[in-house]
Amino acid sequence: MNQKRLDLVPVKMQEVDNISMGVLPNGETFLSLQGLAKFCGVAPSSIIQLAQDWQKGEAQIRTRGKQLIELIKEWTESDEVPLSLYVQVENNYSISDVTHAVPEAIVMAITDYYAHYAQVTKPEAVRNYRRAAKFGLRKYIYERLDYNEQDRIGESWKLLQERILNNESPQGYFTMFDEATTIIASLIRNNIVVDDSIMPDGSLGIHWARYWKAEGLETKFSPRIKINHSFPESYRQLDPEINAYPISALSEFRTWFQEAYLPQKYPQYIKNKIKDGRDIPLLLAAVLPPSLKSKILPS
Repeated sequence: MNQKRLDLVPVKMQEVDNISMGVLPNGETFLSLQGLAKFCGVAPSSIIQLAQDWQKGEAQIRTRGKQLIELIKEWTESDEVPLSLYVQVENNYSISDVTHAVPEAIVMAITDYYAHYAQVTKPEAVRNYRRAAKFGLRKYIYERLDYNEQDRIGESWKLLQERILNNESPQGYFTMFDEATTIIASLIRNNIVVDDSIMPDGSLGIHWARYWKAEGLETKFSPRIKINHSFPESYRQLDPEINAYPISALSEFRTWFQEAYLPQKYPQYIKNKIKDGRDIPLLLAAVLPPSLKSKILPS
């Protein structure tokens, strides 16, 4: 959770009771630094200074910082403590185009501190801590924003369907999107919103193209060709040209896909995209083909 800018735009973000809050495409909720200050009943400068001192490594050696370390470990269920209390996300409604977003587990740790451990506890922190602890912060923010995660999941299925309907491979060729639909469907089935920020076919295409070139597969099969690919209108990217590969190479591709890409490349792609603590091995297992033993019929 090192501080960095994410190439993500919140699917919903607004102020509720003067507290800026939002939801990222992966479903994770956040408060802005100033929203967190309001949530905890302290001056914005106090939280901003804490965040700055934390990033410098100075806050952690003080009494408050030591207590926050323990609370963050408890709320994140991890022995590792982030080097920053926030990440930067795009915000089209801000003058600076950036929001300092505090992830939900860090929000709860800091609110817990001001509700129970500060020298002078804050009634706002106590009240909001109780509300968030009772409902779960994610559910609490969803409710305040009138946000329904299943609406986003339904939209993901529609976007996938639209890409399938609008992108038919030419006879005798296959594309990375054709072969990535299983991965995309698996992510959506696991309640992960898939939009223009998560496109496994792009990752798949990069690694397969490298393998294709390194192994000289064009001489073994036949040349790949360029075709147009159409994105849904909501995608921010321009429609690209993509590679289409000869169907004669499909068997080789699927062997590489199962033996190299899924176990070696896909886990890192998912770690980079899915940042809400979901079970990465579970997401990987969801796209692995079932074992032969589980499918073969008894003779």
